[in-house]
Amino acid sequence: MRGSKLWTCLFHFLLFGLIAEHIMAAPPLTTIQDVIYKADGTRFNGVAYIEWNAFETPNQVPIGAQTLTIAIVDGNLTVRLVPTTNSSTQGYYQVRFYSDGRVQFSERWAVPPSANPISLSTVRAATSQQNGGVIIAPAELSIGDIPGLTEELAARPVRGLGYVSNRAIRSGAGGLLEAVTGNLTDCVRVDGTSSPCASDGGSYTGPGFVDGETPSGVVNGSNTVFSLTSQPSPATSLALYRNGVYLTQGLDYNLSANSITMLAGATPTTGDILKASYRTAAAGNPTAAAGGALTGNYPNPQVAAGVISNSNISSVAGIVESKLALNFPTHSSANDPSAAEKAALSGTAGAPSATNKFVTASDGRLTDARTPLGHQLLSANHSDTTAGTVSRGDLIVGQGQSPTWSKLSLGSAGRCLTSNGVDAIWNTCLYTGFQVGAIPFVNASGNLSENIFQLRWDPSNRRLSVGSSLADATANFHDLTGTTGLIVRAGAGQGNQPLTRWQDPSGVDLATVQADGVVSGSAVQVTPTVSRAPWRDAGLAGDPTIRVDGDSWYNTTVKARKTHETGQTHAISQVICAEEGVSNDATTAQVIATCALPPGFLRAGDRLELMVDAEQVGPLVPWNLRVQWGSTQWIQRALGVGETNLAVRGQASLHSGGTTLAAQHFNGAGAMLIGILPASDPFQVGLAVVVSGWVNTMSTGSSVAVRNLTVIRHPAQVN
Repeated sequence: MRGSKLWTCLFHFLLFGLIAEHIMAAPPLTTIQDVIYKADGTRFNGVAYIEWNAFETPNQVPIGAQTLTIAIVDGNLTVRLVPTTNSSTQGYYQVRFYSDGRVQFSERWAVPPSANPISLSTVRAATSQQNGGVIIAPAELSIGDIPGLTEELAARPVRGLGYVSNRAIRSGAGGLLEAVTGNLTDCVRVDGTSSPCASDGGSYTGPGFVDGETPSGVVNGSNTVFSLTSQPSPATSLALYRNGVYLTQGLDYNLSANSITMLAGATPTTGDILKASYRTAAAGNPTAAAGGALTGNYPNPQVAAGVISNSNISSVAGIVESKLALNFPTHSSANDPSAAEKAALSGTAGAPSATNKFVTASDGRLTDARTPLGHQLLSANHSDTTAGTVSRGDLIVGQGQSPTWSKLSLGSAGRCLTSNGVDAIWNTCLYTGFQVGAIPFVNASGNLSENIFQLRWDPSNRRLSVGSSLADATANFHDLTGTTGLIVRAGAGQGNQPLTRWQDPSGVDLATVQADGVVSGSAVQVTPTVSRAPWRDAGLAGDPTIRVDGDSWYNTTVKARKTHETGQTHAISQVICAEEGVSNDATTAQVIATCALPPGFLRAGDRLELMVDAEQVGPLVPWNLRVQWGSTQWIQRALGVGETNLAVRGQASLHSGGTTLAAQHFNGAGAMLIGILPASDPFQVGLAVVVSGWVNTMSTGSSVAVRNLTVIRHPAQVN
């Protein structure tokens, strides 16, 4: 037993020596802290890129070449670097300051050793010095090197094909910049259209606009009639609001000229606010009843009856037959075909004569006698025993075990022949014996064809297959050998009508895809896989400009999800760590729990909550617990024999000048300590919350364990 304890003590002694050697080998750091201003007195906001070549510290610790990115928020710059003035190679740091998408200025730093923070004026080196690890700035930068530049460029409109210099620019249908078309002397409207300006040299006199008018009338809960100053033109341009809620014409009110009559359920009560916006007729345009040769009302009068007579129509107008609808007879039936001629036009057989001029041997394309053509498409003339009527737009499908339309053989003249050898009247064979369910179509050669494996109709089950013959649904789209796709494209008059609608058996919408891409329905169910999350929000660099209650999104700048309720935006708290730690039975401090906070994750205004629950396990001995915020000691508590539990509750308040740490820690006996202190660790570049524990006296089975470490972030949010 004694030998075992001796080896255990020797092992821990050697381990302590290795750890101490490692800690002693770490180079000392100098804190550079200052506030940077711009020439106009405002604080600098941007990023500092720090680069250096490899060099060695005085105690021969190698420093590898690398870069470091430091965020400068509200002018505050804080960074900890290895000193260079005492190195054997006299290395320097090359620093470039970025803001507004470009390098604003650059400089070199020579960092001296210092136990206290130093300012920028102390480290700025003369530009003529060229020693040791000086850095040569890169010749150029890519767009991705500058944070936020890609998003800013994507948000800017770009030139379209219609862009022309020295012209007024409008936003085209696709959001691209295009020149306004028209003469250089034309006037341009807000919608980007142009037309000649007013003849008097003044501005264009188009429709008038009235915004935010309060209709006249008593608002008392009983009055239903209100008046507008002008008459809306057109009437549908009226937008009427009651307490900010849009009212629908015909459902909530009726409009006659400039008079509004409220309907049941929409009558405004005392204290309600009515607001109206509408267009009026163009200035100078008549709006009264038309007269003279016109009837109706302006601005859309019509030609009055009886105004246009036969003498008003020119003989060369090419509209002689249109005079049939006028008040004077202008058409003679002297040249109309006779009844027999009209019958011949329909295909009636007959001998050519002066009274039957449409059946004549004098035209080499005709014979004196012809087979009557008056029959239905599906009749005995087409070798089909089933008669039927075919209308334009019908889909022709082969039916039965054997199609009823038979294949006709080709004659020497290239015509289809019937079974008795007489030439048929068609120049080519029409039908080719389709398979059951085949849908005929015209192929690349111009002939009627079929492909039951790519286009099939199942009449028994009422199922259509496109690209395959599966027929396993009402409509099945599946290209067996190529790429399957279904495109639903909005029409020019789509407006706000849905692109797609799914309905229940009663015809009630279950889900829709709106014209603007919004998918709506009663619920969405997703299934995750081992390689893909069930939901992903690409996020915005900021918050949406238009927000309504119930909205939620991911903000990529603050690295947090947000929601909108009661007219305010709220950031959602994040559980960064919540896990069980490990134990340590040594008399030297060892890390038994840690929580990493990555670079670029935290920002000024954030608040973090800390919860640590630890206990001493095994034989009772004095023990210790320490919590660190980066390199700053948050709390350290020494506990005696019998104080077996310790709970730590703390908060870290992040601000532009650093971090304020507060904590309270208490044991099972109720002994509580409270403390608050500042921390200068730069949280923008990332740090870790580290919990260490150890026992004062080595005892078999005695150790310090962290039962739970939890860190919660409350992202900054201004309301």
